[in-house]
Amino acid sequence: MVYLMERGLVLFVLTGVITNVGFGQTHYNFVNTPLNWTNAQRVCRDDFTDLATIQSAADVDAVGNTASSDTGKAWIGLHDDLQNSWMWSLNDSSFYGEGEATYRNWYSGQPNNYAGRENCGELWSLYYDKWNDVSCSYNRRSVCFSGTLNGKATFVRIETLRNWTEAQRFCRENYVDLASIRNEPEHEMVKRVAGDNFVWIGLYRRKVWSDGSDSLYRNWENNQPNTTGETCVASSLESGLWSDEDCSIQLPFVCYTATPAPVEDFRSTGQNQTSVTLQWNKVNNNISFILQFNGTETNIRAPDGDGPVTHTVSSLSAATEYTFTVFSVFGSVRSGGVSINAVTDYVYRFKVSFSSGGELSQHEKEALLDQLIEKYGLPPQSVRNRSIT
Repeated sequence: MVYLMERGLVLFVLTGVITNVGFGQTHYNFVNTPLNWTNAQRVCRDDFTDLATIQSAADVDAVGNTASSDTGKAWIGLHDDLQNSWMWSLNDSSFYGEGEATYRNWYSGQPNNYAGRENCGELWSLYYDKWNDVSCSYNRRSVCFSGTLNGKATFVRIETLRNWTEAQRFCRENYVDLASIRNEPEHEMVKRVAGDNFVWIGLYRRKVWSDGSDSLYRNWENNQPNTTGETCVASSLESGLWSDEDCSIQLPFVCYTATPAPVEDFRSTGQNQTSVTLQWNKVNNNISFILQFNGTETNIRAPDGDGPVTHTVSSLSAATEYTFTVFSVFGSVRSGGVSINAVTDYVYRFKVSFSSGGELSQHEKEALLDQLIEKYGLPPQSVRNRSIT
């Protein structure tokens, strides 16, 4: 296979074998052509779903099974994003105004993930009055957020030395959380509270998956991750254990293809002579849909919020039965289809003349209408409004 990359004439000719092993809703794909991590990610996104996300020991086994007799290491989707993966311990979105959750005040050259293990943020108050990334296992004083007073955040310094996780637990049990710093005035406030100390604040980060998954599963080799500058992760094809590696080296890689779950509770919620309204349960914000009928396909995005997906098909013919099929779609992969039939409204008017005299009773009129429905082959369930005069 030949892959054309963006920006210039970069050709990757993949001559290795591609194998596929299915596990649940995820299919892992081993590509035995060495590329650097960034180019491997691009190939996975172009031709599959993304670089492999691993969420369990069973996934580790499934990834290993794709490589058959191959040895060595292969890229997976876990990597460091030193600038964009930082977050606050206090994760209440209502606490942050526009731009406040991403306020940063790093010291020059930080964060640098020295030795590959710096995942927590501290305030260097004693020397620089700026932030630094450091190993979460160090013992520090800490600054807790203790709530608001007259609309302003308040903070308290904790003298007991703790690692970041212990400091977070203490702040949550006794105050609100470790300190979030949303802007320059709050940075100045926390500096004053910190005094001449190195203190924990609520900033931390995790390695992130290429597809944005929140999986916390890890399967590190002993003493891994261990090196500054090695910000991408590879899996051993023999043991399944992980190591951090220089992203520029060339390794084979494991992609995955995600098969989304079929939609649930697909139904018709109403119709008239020329339209049918359809509804089904939303899966999540990452899943879109394709509606198929009469040889056409319509792309439908998931709505905001948690409610169901509603879509009205218009310009239909009256008194006609249609088959509608809906697919869940993730990336370029669609689920199996779920189908229903729906009938647009019938509108028939009958004018009946009688040669005999006298007035028909209502019961006789209803019986006559039923005879006409049967004579003209109309489905009885389609006659929802009967008007007899």
